[in-house]
Amino acid sequence: MAESERHMPDSVSEHDEGADAAQHREQAESSGAASSAANAQRSTDPGKARYEDQRSQPGNGWTGLVQDARSWLLKRQLAVWVSGSVAVINIVFLLWRVLFRIPQDSLYFSTTYDQLLMTGGHIANGAVSPQPPSVTLQMIGLIATLFISTSTYRLIMDVIIIFTILAIAEPRLGRRRTLLACLISGMSGAVIGLFLCLFINWLGGMWQNASHARMTMSPLVMIFGALMAASAFSSFIWRRRIRLIGYMAVLIALLYTGDPGDYCLLVAALVGQFIGYVWHGPQDSREHWASSSAHERRSLLSSISVVLSLGPIVATVSHAHRGALSALGLLTGPGTINDARLMACLRTASKSSCYQEFNLYHISTSGSIIRAILPTIVLLIISWGMYRGRRVAAWSAIIVNSGIVLFSFLYYLLSSVQNDMVAFQAYRHGLLPSMLMTVLPPLAFAIVIRHNIRLFNVPTERGALWRGLSAIIATALALSAFYLGFGLLNPTSFLPHAHWSSLLSQLPQTFIPMGFLNTSQAVLRTTTFAAELVRQCIGIIFWLVLIVVVSRWMRTSVAENAGERKLAGSLVELGGESMSFMTTWEGNRYWFSPTGRSSVAYRVSHGIALTTTGPFGDPGEYLDDLQGFTHFCYEHSLSPVFYSVHDATRQALLDQGWSSIQVGSEMVVDPRLWQTKGKKWQAIRTAINKANREGIRDVYADFSGSPREIQSQIVDISEQWANLKSLPEMKFTLGGIDELRDPRVMMLYAIDADNVVQGVTSWLPTWKNGQIVGWTLDFMRHRIDSPNGIMEFLIARMAQRLKEGGTAEFMSLSAAPLAGSPVDDGEDSAALHHALQIVADIMEPSYGFNSLFQFKKRFQPHEEPVYICYPDVSRLLPMGLAVLEAYLPNLKPSQIRNMLNH
Repeated sequence: MAESERHMPDSVSEHDEGADAAQHREQAESSGAASSAANAQRSTDPGKARYEDQRSQPGNGWTGLVQDARSWLLKRQLAVWVSGSVAVINIVFLLWRVLFRIPQDSLYFSTTYDQLLMTGGHIANGAVSPQPPSVTLQMIGLIATLFISTSTYRLIMDVIIIFTILAIAEPRLGRRRTLLACLISGMSGAVIGLFLCLFINWLGGMWQNASHARMTMSPLVMIFGALMAASAFSSFIWRRRIRLIGYMAVLIALLYTGDPGDYCLLVAALVGQFIGYVWHGPQDSREHWASSSAHERRSLLSSISVVLSLGPIVATVSHAHRGALSALGLLTGPGTINDARLMACLRTASKSSCYQEFNLYHISTSGSIIRAILPTIVLLIISWGMYRGRRVAAWSAIIVNSGIVLFSFLYYLLSSVQNDMVAFQAYRHGLLPSMLMTVLPPLAFAIVIRHNIRLFNVPTERGALWRGLSAIIATALALSAFYLGFGLLNPTSFLPHAHWSSLLSQLPQTFIPMGFLNTSQAVLRTTTFAAELVRQCIGIIFWLVLIVVVSRWMRTSVAENAGERKLAGSLVELGGESMSFMTTWEGNRYWFSPTGRSSVAYRVSHGIALTTTGPFGDPGEYLDDLQGFTHFCYEHSLSPVFYSVHDATRQALLDQGWSSIQVGSEMVVDPRLWQTKGKKWQAIRTAINKANREGIRDVYADFSGSPREIQSQIVDISEQWANLKSLPEMKFTLGGIDELRDPRVMMLYAIDADNVVQGVTSWLPTWKNGQIVGWTLDFMRHRIDSPNGIMEFLIARMAQRLKEGGTAEFMSLSAAPLAGSPVDDGEDSAALHHALQIVADIMEPSYGFNSLFQFKKRFQPHEEPVYICYPDVSRLLPMGLAVLEAYLPNLKPSQIRNMLNH
C-alpha cells in the first residue's frame, strides 16, 4: 500500500480508446516508435546508472558556469536594463547634488497632506512654512521619488529587489506585458495609495497625525505590480508563494511603519494581481488552500514567523511609527519608549489618540542595535526549524510569542497606568484598541502553532535539550553574577552609585533588548568605559550562546530513536518484503531480535502495536521474530497487529491461532517477462507513443542528486496535487516529498522538450542478501495539465529499464487498499471486512481505492493479497482506529463529516 489514492492519475477516469482507432494511430506514429526505440537503446540498469539521462551541461567548470549565467541573463534583459538604469540615474543624480552642493531638502522629495491640501502649508514638524512650495513642485518631487532612492542603502536594496522582481516577471509575462504591468500598477498605486492612507487614518481618528506624515515613495512602487501579475502565470505552488512572500513583505512594512508609500506599494500589488487575472483568466477551480500538505503548511507558518521576527527591527529603524503593529514592534524592539511624553499626553483633555501617536516613542538604537539583531537571529533560526518540522522550534515559537503577549499586557496595564486619573484618560485615549492590536497577532500565532503542533513531528533527543537548557541557564547565572559583582566592586563606575537594588532593576535590560524594559530615564548610567563594556557585552554573550544552542537543536533535531532508525536502515538491506523499505520512514518504533540481525517496525496507538509490514533483516529469523515481537507487546500491555503482510507471514500467524483480513492486493510485474504486444496492452502502447510524439522523455535519478530546478518542479507538482484534495494527505505506508530525500529511493520522471516535469514516480528498493532484487512504486503524481497517459508511460518505461538491466526479479505497483477479491477467513473477519468495505465506499470519492485498483490492472500484474493479522477479535475497534490514525494522523472531525456527506 505504498501509494495513496491521492496519487490517482487522471488517466484512470478516462475512457480507453477503441482498438481500431488506436491501430490507425499506431500506423501514423512510426516516428514515435522510432523515438521509443532510441529511448530503449539508451536505457540501462537503473541500479547501476542513476544519472545517465541527466541533460549534459554546455561546459565544464567556470566555462559552463559563465555560459549558464549568460544564457540566464539573455532571457532577462529587461531586468538588467531597468535595474541598471535605476542605478545609473541615482548615481548621476547623487553626483549632481554633490558637485553643485544642492541639499536634498530643497528638492521637495518629501511633502505632507497639509502642504498639498491645506492653506498655509504645514510641514512635518508642525511649523508653518512662510513660503510653501507650489503644488506643481511638490507633485514633481513626489513623482521623482518613484525613480530616485532616498539614500545609498535604499538604492542598493532597491536595485537588488528591482532586478529580482523583473527577473521573475519577464520570463512569465514577456517584456511588453511586464512594462505595461509596471506602468499601470505603478501609477495606480501612487495615486490610489496616498488617498487610501489618508482615508484609513481619517477613519481611525488619526487625521492630525496623518496630515503631518511625510509622503515619499520608492522605485519599488513602479515594479512590484509586475511581480503579482506574473504570479498568475506561475505554477500553483509558486503562485501561492510569490503572493504570500510579496504581501508579507508589504504588510510587514505597512503594519510596522505605516508610511504612506507602503499604502502605494499595497495598491500596486493588488492592481498587478488583478492585471494578471485579466490576462491569464480564472485559475483552476480545483485548487484548494484549506487542504495544504503538512510540508506546505509548515512553510506558511514559518513565513509568518519570519515576518513577526523582523517586525521589531523594521519598526525600530523606521522614521514612521504609524502602522497598526508599530507599538508591538517598538515594545519588543531595542529602543526606548518615551513614557514621559506618553504620560503628558494622557493627562491632557485633547481627543487625540495618545497610543496611536507613535511619534511619542523615541527610538535610540546606539549601543543596543546588536542586542536587537542577535534575538532576531534566534527567532529566524526558530523559523527555519519550524520549516524543517522541528517540534522544539514550534514550542519555542509558542513560548516566545506568549512572552510577548505577557510583556505587552504588563506594559499597557501597569507601566502606563500609574493612578486613577491617568487610568481614566488612558482608556479615553485609545489604550484598549492599541493593546488589542499589539497583543492579538502574537497571541493568535501562538494559538495557531499549538493547534497545528502535530505538523512538527521531528522531536529532539532529550539529552540535547537538557544540555542546551543547562548551558543557557548556566550562562545567564554566570553573567548575572559577573555583572552584579562588577557593579558592587566598582560602584563609582555608575551614576548614581551602584547598589544591590539598582543593579538588579537594571539587570533585565542587559539581557532582553525590549523597549518595554528600557524606561525613558535609566536607573543607572555608566561613567567609565569598563562599565559600559560590561553592560553591553553581558547581553551579547548571552544571545551568542543562545544562538549556538538553538542552532544545534535545529541541526541535530532528529527522532528520539535515530540510532534505531539507522540500524533499521542497514537491516532492511539484508532482506525483507516488497514494502519493507517503508520501515525506515519517520514515525516508526523498532523491536530488534536478540541477535540484532532482524527487526519489526511498529507504531503505538489506542493500545495497538501496529506494524509496518512484517519482519525484515535476516530471513532466517522471521518466524522467531513473530513470536518475539508478540511476547514483547504482551510484556508492555500492547496488542500486536501485523499490517500489510504477505501470505507466508499470514500462514505462520494463522498456525498460532491468529485471525486475518485481506486489506488490499499488491500488483506485481515480472520485468523479465515484460512486453506490450497484443490488444490488452493497447492503452499502454498508446501512452508510450503519445509521449514520444510530444517529445517527452523519462529520466531516472534520485531526488537529492537532481538539479535544483527539477527538485523545485517536483515539490510544486506534489503540493499542487495535495491541494486538489479536500482531505489531508495519507501517511504510514504512503510516501511523500520527505520520503523522496533518501538517496536510496529512486525517481523516474517525465520531462518535455522545454524541461518541464510533467509527471513523477518514486521507487523503493528491496534487497536480498545485500543485492537489490526489486523496486516498489510509491510516489506517483503529475501536473494538472500534463498529457493523458503520463503515468502509464512512466510505469512502462520503468518496467522496460528493469528488463534491460536484467537484475530485478520483480516490479511492484504496490497495493490498492481495500480493493481486490477478499479472502474468506471466517465469520468474525467477514463482519469486519464488510465494515471496512463500507468505509472504503465512503472514502472512494476522495481517495479512489477501486479506481486505483483498476488502473494498475492495465499492466497485467500478478495479484498478491496483503493482510492485517491480529490475535484478539475483541480488539477490532481500537485496531481500526489505530489504522485510521496511522494513515490520517491530522484528520479533523469536520473533514470526516464532509467525507460522509459526500
